[in-house]
Parts: sequence; C-alpha cells; structure tokens
Amino acid sequence: MFNPTHVLVTRSRKTPVQLVASEKGFKVLTEVEWLRGSEPAFEMRSRQGFFCHGTPVVGFSLQPIAIDAVPTAKPSATSAQ
Repeated sequence: MFNPTHVLVTRSRKTPVQLVASEKGFKVLTEVEWLRGSEPAFEMRSRQGFFCHGTPVVGFSLQPIAIDAVPTAKPSATSAQ
C-alpha cells in the first residue's frame, strides 16, 4: 500500500510522496511510480539536495504531512503565458 509521508513541493505543484531509504539518502516515491513498480525518478541526498535520474535539480522541497491529512494529487491547470 502506498503510504505518503511527505509532500514534494515545486512552484506549481504539490505531490504526495513516500520516502524510501537508499544507500545515498532517500528515494522519493510517487504513487504513480509505486503503482507501476518503477524506480523513483527523484532522490534526496542529505548534503547534496535533490536529484532527478542522477542529475542535480533545484526548486524542490519536502514538507512532512500528518498521517490523517493525506492530500490527493490534482493535475495543475496550465495556461499559455
């Protein structure tokens, strides 16, 4: 069962995620990845920050969530700018 522990936050989206311990830090598992059985794209390393497929990325943060207040992932509205 997918049990989100945190919310992965960007400027435009908040995605419930589950942190899974790994040899380099934590893998950031989304519900879609869990359902597919695929390897998580994101990883968080304590001293180095966030990585996506091994490449450092900026603009991401994690927020812990309460067990009884799990948000649902909603597609963000896109607008042409």
